[in-house]
Amino acid sequence: MSRTQRIGIAFSAFIAFAVGALTTLSLLLGGRPELYGELAGAPIFAHLLTLPAAIMARLVAITSAVTIVIGISNLLYVHLSRVIRGAFFSIVMIASFVLTIWWYWSRQGDTSLLAAVQVPIESALAALLFLSMAQGGARVLNKRADVWGLLFVTVLVVVLLGSLPLESLAPVRAWSDWLMEIPVSAGARAILLGIALGAVVTGLRVLLGQDRSYRG
Repeated sequence: MSRTQRIGIAFSAFIAFAVGALTTLSLLLGGRPELYGELAGAPIFAHLLTLPAAIMARLVAITSAVTIVIGISNLLYVHLSRVIRGAFFSIVMIASFVLTIWWYWSRQGDTSLLAAVQVPIESALAALLFLSMAQGGARVLNKRADVWGLLFVTVLVVVLLGSLPLESLAPVRAWSDWLMEIPVSAGARAILLGIALGAVVTGLRVLLGQDRSYRG
C-alpha cells in the first residue's frame, strides 16, 4: 500500500472519529443544560451543542429519502424492462403503483385504497404465518420429541388459539395475553438490547479506526 493510500485511510478515520465524537457529545449534552452550569443561559452555547446532532439527523433523513427514491426507481426500471417482454406480474406491479399514486394525489392523501389493499394482504400473510408455525411445530415434534419441543408446541397452540375471537376461549386468551406481555416482551427487549450493544460496538470500532474500511 502506498503512502498516499495510508494518508487517505488515516484522514478518513480522523473525519469519522471527529464527526462521531461531536455527534455523541451533542446528543449527550445538548438536552442536559444542568451539566454545563452557568453557560446554560447562553442561547448561542446551547445552540452550538445541539447543532451537530441536528445536522447529522437531517443528513440521515435526507440520505434515507434519497435511498428510498433510488430503490423505487430501480424497482420500476427492472419491472418496466420486464413489461416489454410481457411479464404479467410486472404489468400488475406497474399498474398498481400508478393507480396508488394517482389515487393518493387525486384524493389529497386519502388512504382508503391503501387500507383496502393492505388489510387483505396482511390477513393473507397472517394465515400463511399460522400455517408455517403449525408446520414448524409438527416438525419439531417429529425431530425432537423432548420437553423443549413440547413446550414450544404448547406455547404455539396457546398463542394461536388465544388469537381466535371466540368467547369459549377466554381462559386460553388470558394465558396468551400473559405470554405476549411477559416472556415475549422480555425477549423483544433482549433483542433490542443486543442490537443496541452491537451498534455501540460497531460505532466504537469506527471511531477508533478499527473498522476494516480504515485498514490497509
